[in-house]
Amino acid sequence: MNILVLPNAFKGSLSAAKAALLFTRELGKKHAVRALPVSDGGDGFIDFFRTLDPDARLISLRAKNAFLKNRRTDFLLLSDGKTAVIETARVCGLGNAKKEELDPLGASSYGVGQVLSAAVKAGAKTIYVGLGGVACNDGGAGMAAACGAKIFDKKGTLLPPGAAPLLNARTADFSALKKTFQGIQIFGVADVTNPLLGPKSSAKVFGPQKGATPAQVKMLDKAMAAWAGTIKQATARNIAHAPSTAAAGAIAAGLAGCFGAQLLLGSEFLFKKAGLNEHFKWADLVITAEGKLDRQTFYGKAPLAVLKLAKKHKKPVLFICGQIEEKALRAQKYAPDKIAVLTDFASNAQDAQKNAAKYLRRICKNI
Repeated sequence: MNILVLPNAFKGSLSAAKAALLFTRELGKKHAVRALPVSDGGDGFIDFFRTLDPDARLISLRAKNAFLKNRRTDFLLLSDGKTAVIETARVCGLGNAKKEELDPLGASSYGVGQVLSAAVKAGAKTIYVGLGGVACNDGGAGMAAACGAKIFDKKGTLLPPGAAPLLNARTADFSALKKTFQGIQIFGVADVTNPLLGPKSSAKVFGPQKGATPAQVKMLDKAMAAWAGTIKQATARNIAHAPSTAAAGAIAAGLAGCFGAQLLLGSEFLFKKAGLNEHFKWADLVITAEGKLDRQTFYGKAPLAVLKLAKKHKKPVLFICGQIEEKALRAQKYAPDKIAVLTDFASNAQDAQKNAAKYLRRICKNI
């Protein structure tokens, strides 16, 4: 068979690039294989661009993670020397965070702002920011602060980093930020379509995965509402219910509101950039994969884009995942034809995550 493999990252187990390499090696023993790591803006965003531009350079630096600890990270400068690619999951990611570290009210996107500033200093005129897989939910306020923004309460006191202080946000000064980023075009590449506020807000849908309790989810929603009001007052931009502003702990909202960035749905943008339509025409079978198949998969994640394209080209799809939320598949228009779950082979979820490569090889032997 001609098999097209488009894996997303298995968080905490395998990057999309490593998964693609594994599929190429294993399936290539019996079939013709084209494997390309995919991203929706979250984990694997930089790997995707490196596949398309092998001459791009990784630039290393130190920046604060979600818990404001200095850590080594990087961004990608494409071969044109004028385009930078930043992956928020590499800066303040959730994937490598320990459960006891999670602090949804105090975590910050400050480090993303440090990397944005470094990209500008490196000569970038266009910046793509991959949005997804982060451990913070501060609406990008920390990112803006790292780039010179000042956020105040009603008494004019400067607010510290984190989501909780935004409950008191009233005014903001973005003049220094605007000066630094004048003439810089920024695109936020989002992994979901959810808005900042509303029934499917960043706090309600994604807060719990960052460790938020039900009470903290309510606080985060109020903080994001106050932050949206502050941005509107300072810039006249109303980002409260704009599509995709919930992405990456609502860093997307901060990019759109504070920097005037254009938000793009990651999977559609990246798939067009990679010319995947031609690969679909070639394939007899399409395989996509990610760590967990759940309701978030159908909010605009990369595997959903794969399922849509496969349906368009009338190609069968095998979806391989670490875990599955069965109810997420009910009444889904783009449900896969077949599903393979690593936990069906492993002794438990921890085993599946730790030994994902082992169980993926076992599945490949049966294809």
